[in-house]
Amino acid sequence: MRLSFVECLAGITVIGAVAVASPAMSHELMLPLSGKITTYATPNETGGHLPTVARGQPLGVACADVNEVGAVVQVVLQVTHAIGESETGYDAVLATEQKITDDEVHVRVPSVPGLSQHTVNVKVFVTDSKGTHSCDGGRVRIV
Repeated sequence: MRLSFVECLAGITVIGAVAVASPAMSHELMLPLSGKITTYATPNETGGHLPTVARGQPLGVACADVNEVGAVVQVVLQVTHAIGESETGYDAVLATEQKITDDEVHVRVPSVPGLSQHTVNVKVFVTDSKGTHSCDGGRVRIV
């Protein structure tokens, strides 16, 4: 299954719409929370400290407030377009298969064409009773 640019853009637009249209959202600027990749990702095969994970494999990210009752949680993998990496035709991918446990959100890395051999920034967006805020999960290499 190949996603078109319009389908990818529509998925990313949904995130913005949730953030803007949420009745629980306050009009305060909320700084990103600090999160981290916690589970499943293995050390970089070249000996670096950048974790790696394959398309279709699970990935866990620890972030505060993801388990609040009624919270809407979205995980976005933002392609970094690093030097030497090929163009993907999109800037970000929404991870839709998710499970929340304690202070972690577990997702499956989407099997999107062209995502292999790219580095992504993992962002978790949480809309809860305190508003909408993001959690920076760090970077991971998709292999």
